[in-house]
Amino acid sequence: MQVILAKLLAPLIPYLIAGVIALAGCAYMLHLRHQLAAATVANTLLEQTNQANAAAIAAYQAQAVKWNAAVDALGAESATSDHQVSLINERIDAQPVSADAPVAPVLAAALNDIRHLQQAAP
Repeated sequence: MQVILAKLLAPLIPYLIAGVIALAGCAYMLHLRHQLAAATVANTLLEQTNQANAAAIAAYQAQAVKWNAAVDALGAESATSDHQVSLINERIDAQPVSADAPVAPVLAAALNDIRHLQQAAP
């Protein structure tokens, strides 16, 4: 019986092997399609994250430009103020000692200059 079964199945062995290979190929193709779908979803999420990060970077860069402009303006104001204060100090130092009194005229002039400086400030 086994000899007869072997003689009948012997010509079918290449077809059986081809069928097993075809089934394995189909299973592998389904696996690859599943992996592709998962990779597509992950790619979409990463693209959204990338767009959000790009928007955040643009916002930070715009904020940095504003901060740099504010720092530059403050530096310019500070330089102007320092120059004006040094002029006031030079004027005080140039006064004779006789101009010094309980409420010295030089102090009154310096306070007047400071008042003008503060009024000019924004």
